[in-house]
Order: sequence, then C-alpha cells, then structure tokens
Amino acid sequence: MNKARSIFNILFATILLVGLSVSPLRGSEAGGRDLSGGVSEELIAERLETMDCLVEPRADADVFDQVRRFIGRDRNRSLELLHRAEVYFPMIDQVFEQYGIPSELKYLTIVESSVVLNAKSYAGAAGLWQLMPATARLLKLRVDARVDQRLDPVMSTQAAARYFTLLYEMFGDWSLVLAAYNCGEYKIKRLLQQAPEGDFWDIRKLLPRQTQLFVPAFIGASYLMEFALDHELETDKEWMDANKLTFARIYKEVRLADLYKKTSIAPEVFKAYNPAYRRANIPASAAGHFISLPDSLMVEFIDYYTFGNEQNQAMSGPGFGADGGAGATVLEIISFSRPLIPSPDNIAVKPVVQFLLDYDFRPWNGAMPSTPETREKENFRYHIVGRRESLSEIAEQNKVSLEDLLSWNEWQERSEPRPGSVVRIRL
Repeated sequence: MNKARSIFNILFATILLVGLSVSPLRGSEAGGRDLSGGVSEELIAERLETMDCLVEPRADADVFDQVRRFIGRDRNRSLELLHRAEVYFPMIDQVFEQYGIPSELKYLTIVESSVVLNAKSYAGAAGLWQLMPATARLLKLRVDARVDQRLDPVMSTQAAARYFTLLYEMFGDWSLVLAAYNCGEYKIKRLLQQAPEGDFWDIRKLLPRQTQLFVPAFIGASYLMEFALDHELETDKEWMDANKLTFARIYKEVRLADLYKKTSIAPEVFKAYNPAYRRANIPASAAGHFISLPDSLMVEFIDYYTFGNEQNQAMSGPGFGADGGAGATVLEIISFSRPLIPSPDNIAVKPVVQFLLDYDFRPWNGAMPSTPETREKENFRYHIVGRRESLSEIAEQNKVSLEDLLSWNEWQERSEPRPGSVVRIRL
C-alpha cells in the first residue's frame, strides 16, 4: 500500500511539473468577472502598500488585474504553480544567496514559466527562466542537440543569477532589471538617455506593451506568494513533504535505457524531472550534469549509478570527477531543501561553485560570441533596502561607518537609495 501511495504521489508530481504554462501578460480577459473571493480593491491596495516587494508596488489598474488573475480568475492554476514553487524555490533561494542577489527574484519564474521546467515560448525561449538560446550560451549554458541546460533547474538558475547581477550592475534598480530582462538592456539604456534618473514607472509608457505588463505581473506574483493563505490558496503539506527533491551532480555517462531497465524509474517520470537531456544517454562531463528526482527514486538512481561505475558497466567515459584526478569523486549529492545527506567515501556533498561574468553585452552581429571571462566575487555581503530605511540606519545595524558605506557603494554624501536597492557591505 505504501509503495502504491508513493508511486501515485510521484505520478501526481509529474503531472504538476509538466503542467500547462500560463502566460501572465494577458490583461483583462475574463469578461469583467470579479473572481477575487470578495476582496475589495481597498484591501488589496492596503496590502500592496505594506508588503515587502523588490519593486515599488504601485496600485494601478494593471497591477490590480494581475493580482486578481492570480487569486481569482486563474486560482486553480495558481494552486498548481504554488506546489511547483514549493519544489523548486528552496533550490533557487540557495543559489541566489550564493550570488548575493535578492531571493524575491525567484517570483520571476511564476511570470516567465509558471514554474514549469520544460516551458517553451513561440519565440524559442525555454525553461524556468525562459532564456533564449543565444543568451543562454553567453551565460555559459550548453544548448545543443544532446543537452539543453536551459531546462536544467540548477544550471539555468545559476545562469539567471549571473544575468541578474550583470543587469543590476548596469541599472542599479530592480524594476529596470526586470524590464531589461523582458525587452533587452539596450532598449532600456536608450530610454534612460531621456530620463537618466528614472525607474520603470518613469519610462513605462515608452516600453512595449508586454514589458509594460511585466513588472505588474511580477508584483502580482509577489502578492500571491505573500498572501496566498489569505485567499485560501494552500498547498498540501503532507504531499509536499513526501515529494521533496534531491539533486545530484554526475560526471560519468548514463545510458537511460539501461537505467529504466534496471530500476523502477519510469522514463516519463525521469524526463519530467530532467527534461534537459534530449537523447538516449546523458554524456560524460568534466563539469558535471545535474539530476533531480524525488528521494525514493534518487536512492535507486544512486545505487544504480555507483554500482555501475564500480563495475564499469552501463557507464563509460574518462575516469574524472570534480577535480579531474584519478579516483576522483563520481557523484555529488546536493540537498536544497533539507539537511545535507551523509555520503559514502566516493560521494561528495558540496555547495554550488559560483562565479560572475565580466562581459559587456553588445548587439548581435551574426558572429558567434566569444566566451565570457570570469572573475572571483568580491568580498561583500548585501543588504536589501526596506521601506523608510535610511543609510544611517543600515550603517548602524551593520556596525560600519556611514562614510565606508558610501565609499563601498560609490555614492555621494547625500545619497539615499530607493527601497529594493542593494547595499554592498564589506566583510
């Protein structure tokens, strides 16, 4: 009975993971029906005013429409994406923490893909973060006939973190970062020449309609995540506890037909959790590939993978691991949602390696882009400015001088950053 229940839960999880992607940028299209559970605009406006949001949550018609869509018109799909968010947001939180960027950016996956791993757009964007192939390659993801790392939740999130870092270095404002993510950084740069001190709201009317709706959709997603319970949108905790994922990084080739034959892992389940692999095998890689599976299936995968590697069966490829040496690590288990798992001798548990791109994006001229160089991250931690929070208060909270804070952030003496801005604090 327990095994049958486990299989049912995994199949249900598979259905959720490959659920239909929902585009949030639709505007009003429900025939004027108010399906927000009787919640008044006044209450929504009050909540918008007080909620923590990465961008200024203005209570205008488009923002109201997006909030109503999440809590009213599309509430069934919102409940589905809340379950998917529970699965992948712990991983995104840890990756973003390693890169020193706000965790609230994870809500962009609701806007872009409804947190569907294999979501694809008519324009060719794919994955949780809806990256275009050229952008993904610039961000050092592999996109070819065998592997599409845009569909790898860990690798694509690392790439998105690098991209957000670059965009914030360009604009210093998260609303502009979101707009640039949608319509391109050069369009935003050109518009800022007309309003150098502006933010998204200042240049909004000059943007494409889709981008005009993009930030309101992000605000709507942020509202959903903060007030879901107030609108009786609650995930099944028992089901979520039973379907936590474990992530593993592997280095040897895995022949999927052999995996399916020798384990109870069904092809449709493996592909639902790991859509990045397009062929009948996962190729060997010195950098490694990520695999994600529910705990019960990951145990089987690890047994299969380690036994096959030891016996030199089912696996092929050079004997390299994380450091490329003989007898090196063949598998790393990475848990993003629970304490680290004790590992056998030849299995390591490691944090994800981080690096930042040092690259100036330029319009594509048809030539293949050069590989961006990397540089080590500076020794800073980061603070997100809250509403009505001054630099003096931030300096006092972190036991540093106001002069140092201004110097580290290259600000003038009378500077006061907007809410949602990132303040660098040297360690």
